[in-house]
Amino acid sequence: MIWIIAFILTLISTAVVVDGSSLMFLVFIYLIGISICYVFEGKEKKSIIKIFHAVFTIGSIYMLMTFLYMSENNYPSLLSYDAGSYFIPTTKQYMAEGSYWLTLSNIWEKYNFFNRFQSGYFTYATFFGYMSNSLGANFYLGQQISVLILFSFVGVVIYKLFKINSFSNEKAFKFTLITCTFSILFFYSSQILRDTHILLLYLLGIYLTFKKDFSILNLLKIFIIIYLCTTFRLESGLFMVILIPIYLLLSMQRSRMKFVVVGISIIVGIAAVYISVRFLQDFSSIVEANQEAYGDDKGSGIIGTFQKIPLAGDLASIFYNAVQPVPLWSRFSIASGSINDKSVYNIMNFPRSFASFFNWMVIIYVIAWLFSKDIREKAKIYIFKPLVFQLWIGLIFLLLQSAVISQRRLMPYYVIFYILFFIIYHSTPLKIKKHINFIVFFGFLMLQTIGIMILS
Repeated sequence: MIWIIAFILTLISTAVVVDGSSLMFLVFIYLIGISICYVFEGKEKKSIIKIFHAVFTIGSIYMLMTFLYMSENNYPSLLSYDAGSYFIPTTKQYMAEGSYWLTLSNIWEKYNFFNRFQSGYFTYATFFGYMSNSLGANFYLGQQISVLILFSFVGVVIYKLFKINSFSNEKAFKFTLITCTFSILFFYSSQILRDTHILLLYLLGIYLTFKKDFSILNLLKIFIIIYLCTTFRLESGLFMVILIPIYLLLSMQRSRMKFVVVGISIIVGIAAVYISVRFLQDFSSIVEANQEAYGDDKGSGIIGTFQKIPLAGDLASIFYNAVQPVPLWSRFSIASGSINDKSVYNIMNFPRSFASFFNWMVIIYVIAWLFSKDIREKAKIYIFKPLVFQLWIGLIFLLLQSAVISQRRLMPYYVIFYILFFIIYHSTPLKIKKHINFIVFFGFLMLQTIGIMILS
């Protein structure tokens, strides 16, 4: 009942804060999402619709808060430089063609797999742009809603990941809501960027590797997901290729169709070697471009200092990045007169403060699990082989991007470590849990104190 009331209040707020047309568009997209859940989710459709509704409602509230704050301060966009300087104007530029089919032709006419252009993003964004315009909805809010529905499906996939890792319906629902409300995922739940799109694709691919029985259809789905991801961010899609051997390896160990899996693995392996050799120069160019954009700009700050220390510095960078911002309020304002800077650094960054504490708690519990034999013994019966594989991949994923000072690129495998955290938390005896919680709160307080000292 509480979720229904919250959703009704959100709809009323949309009509008041924006307009009636935007309210209708929000309801229209919500109904599309509910319909998809109803049609494709089979026996669990009731639970899936429940989680979709809850996550959509939570995301809508924050979306309206950011829209109202942006409108009241006359900002062109909010919380991201890229949204206002690139994604929104480029979307409008493509929509100037006048029809969606002409827009698609313009987006894809010079498509090249290796050119790193975001064809998939603009295909999706312009589609929502035309839909929102046809209903007379606010364009900016329409773009936010296009991300919001994906965030709601992210909640659905996270719920299914909890379920496939043997969490009960009640705990899966509870932990999904906690993840979608207090982690960094919530901050990006309606931002006009491509990271929530990529997050959803990653989680779908990861979820398929947890399937027990081998299926050619599932393997085909992974290939399609990988390709779609490359159209949003090429290097992210290329990293996802690792899911193919992981799926085949796990299938060989669990499936009754071992000979079929081995045969397909050989074919895929030969194809992978051929493609690697055939397009070696193109792949090298992608690595160099990615390194120039994200790897070489380590700066002279704390991350730059950490990056000078092999491996240990990378791990320190991962932990440091995960607990940002330090102190909690450091992104609430900026000493700049630029309207673009103020649109990025303002009070609407508050979800990042919650996410900072949440990530800190995850880190401390994972460290406790690593060093406590008692906790490891109690937790290991809940940690299945697919999760172990994904945790190792996640560690590689984070290490490769340890110099990237942006949590949004790391969200897919943050989710995997969140699942591990909830397993550890659920398995930890109450007495030990109290001690760990004390360390969490005291350590976080010390972290903020150190942050204040550094800023001053």
